Amino acid sequence: MPRRFTLFALIGLFVLVLPAAAQNETLPVFETTACPVSFAYSGDVECGIVTVPQDRANREERTLKIAVAVFKARNSNPAPDPLIFLDGGPGARTLDSFAGGLGGFLSKFNNERDVILFDYRGIGHSEPALTCPESLDAANKNWESDCRERFVAQGVDVTDFTTRDNAADAADIIRALGYAHYNIWGGSYGSSVALTLLRDHPENIRAAIITAMQPPHGDLQASIPVYLHRTIDAVSALCQADAACAAAFPSDLNDELAVIVERLDATPLPVTVGKVDTELTGFNILAGMGQLLKDEKNIPIIPGLIAALYAEQYDVVMPYVAALSPQPDPLNPIGAYLSMRCTDSILVTTSESFDAALQTINPVFHDGYLTENQREITQCQAWEARVPTEADQQPAVTDTPVLIISGALDPYSSQEWMDSTLEHLANGYGFMLPYHMHYVTQHPCASKLLVGFIDDPTVEPDASCMAEIKPPAFRTG
Repeated sequence: MPRRFTLFALIGLFVLVLPAAAQNETLPVFETTACPVSFAYSGDVECGIVTVPQDRANREERTLKIAVAVFKARNSNPAPDPLIFLDGGPGARTLDSFAGGLGGFLSKFNNERDVILFDYRGIGHSEPALTCPESLDAANKNWESDCRERFVAQGVDVTDFTTRDNAADAADIIRALGYAHYNIWGGSYGSSVALTLLRDHPENIRAAIITAMQPPHGDLQASIPVYLHRTIDAVSALCQADAACAAAFPSDLNDELAVIVERLDATPLPVTVGKVDTELTGFNILAGMGQLLKDEKNIPIIPGLIAALYAEQYDVVMPYVAALSPQPDPLNPIGAYLSMRCTDSILVTTSESFDAALQTINPVFHDGYLTENQREITQCQAWEARVPTEADQQPAVTDTPVLIISGALDPYSSQEWMDSTLEHLANGYGFMLPYHMHYVTQHPCASKLLVGFIDDPTVEPDASCMAEIKPPAFRTG
């Protein structure tokens, strides 16, 4: 059994044996098309569409078109097994996101093997995209049901846009492209897709890397409040261990945050975002902290930011207000987000488990989290998202080599999820990257480990470079 490393204080597939003609009839097909995005890429990119069933239990009813882009390996003698990227969100428009190229991390894989990108069903250039222009009308309080009914009239069942469907689509893309074996990388929401793929469609997967892990069996909805405040506690402790930070900001950050939230919930702060007048509430601050604390590059400013809010020096936080109230995006596939996230997490969580989670944090924060949780449940009910089953929440059990790296300070992941996932991975390795949060691939040590693992997943990763990662340098002036 491989060792598990810790640094720093979501049904089996039965394959029917069919005659060759029948197999050919059911094989997904990759239809080459012009790229829907002008990729800034010096190599060869082949784009196309893979047509998949909307509902795999009723394959003849309706099909969907999945937009795919294959970045061909730069090496003239490439490895035969590509890497397929499973994006986060859910709701990220993957092909558009990589219009500027693969970026440093994916480029390292692309040197030796093809890299496959695709837009999840319901998103981006895949058809249909579950956008909801109804949501742009602030006066429309029934936009979820209005949008759903529009799709239903078109024959689109919004309950067929889930993580299990995304995983099955990824397997179909590989079959359509004709690769014998392949590798997967899933980060954040994509980690749930990756583990679902490993669980439901394990055939032909050579190796998997997973970052910022959110496993199918994890209760994300109930964990968000707990993990956020755990992260703030950790940042507070790091500040107190730094002489200059402790001198500048001697108070506990969660204690000060409780005062800030209570004050702004009682008297919201009027702000203008773009040309829109709105209010900054206590829960806005909590949500904003959750977004800021995805990126370890923001750790140095957190004590000073909380101290400024505590002292009602609101001019200091104005540069961050736009992140708390982003401008409406007509291309936002909010319908797909609801279909996936409602079934994955929002409808998974019971009121009892959510209440139990809240008991572990300051009571001042409870009302905001309870109100937001009920708002999201109401959205899911209006959208009539598929109610999750026990099968959705089963862990991946596999002997496929898997490397997991999460940030030790990630407010959307945890050591507990790491441990409970590794229990089912016979060839699994897990590492918590010290002083890091959601975007662990930004660090060269994590990048080196992940790329090296795909190069040779039979070798236990050497994570000694993690010991050299230093604590953050806080901004005190």
